[in-house]
Amino acid sequence: MAVVGDALVDVVDGRSVPGGAALNVAVGLARLGADVDLVAMVADDEPGRLLVAHAASHGVRLAPTPAPLGTATATATRDGDTMRYVFNEAGVRRHVDVTPLLPLLDAADLVVVSCMALDDASQAEPLLRIAEPERRLVVDPNPRPGYLPTPEHVVRFREAVERIGARSRVVKVGDEDAELVWGTEPHAVASRLLSLGAAAVLVTEGPDGATAHARTASIHAPIHAMDAPIVDTIGAGDATIAAVAAALAEAEITGTDVGEDWWREVLDDAMAIAAATCRVEGGLLQLPAR
Repeated sequence: MAVVGDALVDVVDGRSVPGGAALNVAVGLARLGADVDLVAMVADDEPGRLLVAHAASHGVRLAPTPAPLGTATATATRDGDTMRYVFNEAGVRRHVDVTPLLPLLDAADLVVVSCMALDDASQAEPLLRIAEPERRLVVDPNPRPGYLPTPEHVVRFREAVERIGARSRVVKVGDEDAELVWGTEPHAVASRLLSLGAAAVLVTEGPDGATAHARTASIHAPIHAMDAPIVDTIGAGDATIAAVAAALAEAEITGTDVGEDWWREVLDDAMAIAAATCRVEGGLLQLPAR
């Protein structure tokens, strides 16, 4: 499997924690047993070396793209049940050059795109050239307010998500994503993306669980309750998309029908994984106790 997007260092309570949506997804997939390549902007600096070591420790192969401004960092602060981020210049001006690595992406069984600067046409357009996106492409736009400073950025980002999502196997939309990018609630966004051509849309709503909208049915799964307290919500959405992507890749290999029963089982597993991930610090995917 191949993952494309952001890798950065989260600074949480003064400590450096490897993170970034794409890195979290890649490591999560590896922890679920997948063979993973990660394409991300990482420099040869202290934060970058931390990310390289973290990826390697989980068996993830990192294909770094140029990072002239250094490796991205994000200072995270808690705001109720969610996290807010302030990015350094490298994070705000992030750029993942996919074009030279399209052969690597085309060789993967599944490609997951998570948290890219899709408001930049030079980064968005190459994703439209990935082979067989209707079967192989999973997209988590994962927008952040700090990445979209003006209404024009928001419009460009939305238009790119809709163009790419229209040809994708699964598009993930969070409740905060829908409000930031579309100015509406996520189920309305799901209806729009399905009408444009997406095969399925995964809506995540934090403590309210997740819903998979396909063209013929919608399946909801609540988040799992656990006795342990929530430590933070970093990586919960990344764990969810990793769990779904891993199951989708397995279904492709085994020829399993991706229908209502499949979605019901996969979403339940994903909500257990997301809940377990919230019980530890940082974005490392956690497997629930069985």
